[in-house]
Amino acid sequence: MDEAAWITRYIAPLVTSAGADGLRDDVALLTAIGPTIATMDTLVEGVHFLSSDPVATVGQKLIRVNVSDIHAKGAEPLEALLSIAWPHDRSEHDFAALMSGIERDLQGFTVSLIGGDLVRHDGPLTLTLTLTGRCIGKRPVRRSGGGAGDALFLDGEIGWGGAGLSAAQSGNNPQLAARYQVPQISDRASAQIVAEQASASMDVSDGLLLDVSRLAEASGCGAQLDLERVPLAVETAEIAQILDQCTAGDDYRILLSAPSGLKIPGFTEIGKLTESPGLQLRFRAQPVNTPSTLGFEH
Repeated sequence: MDEAAWITRYIAPLVTSAGADGLRDDVALLTAIGPTIATMDTLVEGVHFLSSDPVATVGQKLIRVNVSDIHAKGAEPLEALLSIAWPHDRSEHDFAALMSGIERDLQGFTVSLIGGDLVRHDGPLTLTLTLTGRCIGKRPVRRSGGGAGDALFLDGEIGWGGAGLSAAQSGNNPQLAARYQVPQISDRASAQIVAEQASASMDVSDGLLLDVSRLAEASGCGAQLDLERVPLAVETAEIAQILDQCTAGDDYRILLSAPSGLKIPGFTEIGKLTESPGLQLRFRAQPVNTPSTLGFEH
């Protein structure tokens, strides 16, 4: 079966937006009203997911990593363009499974698929999604809006991505592996909080330490992180185990800064932005050496 037949059978039924014109054209009409943002992520087999991962979960992960970026800007997802580079040695059955995972999360996060591209090649499975979002407030919340003295907040636990990856590689714990394969991302309620209360925000995808450093640097600040306050997938008082969880990546939680003294429902205060540059780590008021690797560098 050629690409056009696969598009007709598996992709076109997912396209319900009037602006897509049933995939009969080369462009789609966007329907966003008000301040609109866009993001794009690519997943490459062997880099962002394992060849052994169920291909339906790869489709779900593709949607979720993009939705996470939209939510972290204080916005809600709208419309998507999908690009698939499909290996010649993968079956039509696998393609159907991929599209079932994509369909599940398009519906779950109320995203309209409006077009894209499909090619066959001899390389690894490569997926790219471009996703638009509608800002809940007047504008997106950037990484750069924080100020010295702002508190740092996190919604959810850190470390599930790393623990799940280890489980997927070993094959010993399928339930834990699922936390890596289909990440539990921040929801619209968190996006609403970002829009209403955050001075700066981003999603934690490459490791908490690395992404705290990125937000602080973008805001022209440093950061102090109190490690004992970070919610962890595996609770521990061992510094090495805490740092492992804070550098592993693939967690897709929202990190935000907001004026000190706020209590934000669903978020845990984990530190603050500082005037002095760089990342300072503490555990129970004692300094902790910063590891040489802060997270996953692409």
